[in-house]
Amino acid sequence: MRRLALAIFSSTLAIALMVPTGGAGAARGLAPAAPRPTGIVSGPTGALVAVPRVLSCLSVPEVRPANYLMSCADANASWKNVRWASWGRKTALGTGGLYQNDCQPNCVSGHFHTYPAKVVLSEVTETKKYGPLYSKATFSYSVNGKHESETFGLAT
Repeated sequence: MRRLALAIFSSTLAIALMVPTGGAGAARGLAPAAPRPTGIVSGPTGALVAVPRVLSCLSVPEVRPANYLMSCADANASWKNVRWASWGRKTALGTGGLYQNDCQPNCVSGHFHTYPAKVVLSEVTETKKYGPLYSKATFSYSVNGKHESETFGLAT
C-alpha cells in the first residue's frame, strides 16, 4: 500500500512539475507579477549588455527605482515618485520629487521639503561585485521661482 501511495505521489509531482504555470497568482486567476528589471538588455547587435544600476542602502542594485534614498547615514535626501524617460548605458533621465531636509537651523531640527525636479543620473562606475553603477545624481528644480541645481554622489 505504501509503495502504491508513493508511486501515485511521485507521478503526480512529476506531472505538476512539467505543467507550465503563470506564477502563484495564475492559479487564483490573478495576472502574474511584472518581471523586475534586471539590468541586462539587448544591445544594438542583439548581444546582451549590462546597463548601469543604482545601489540601494541595503546593497541591492536597482534599475529605474521610483523611490531611492541617497543619504543612507542620515536619510536627509532622497528621490520620490520618479518616472524614468530613459535609462541608458551612460545616463538616465527622469522627473519626480527631490525630498530633502533643509537642515535649518540644523539637520536634527530641520524640515523636509519635496521639490518637483528633473534628475539626471551619470558617471557610470564599473564595479567587480555589481557591474556598472551610476555614481552621480543631478537635480534641477525651483525654489520660490529661483532655479537650483544640486548634485549628489551615489553609493558604489
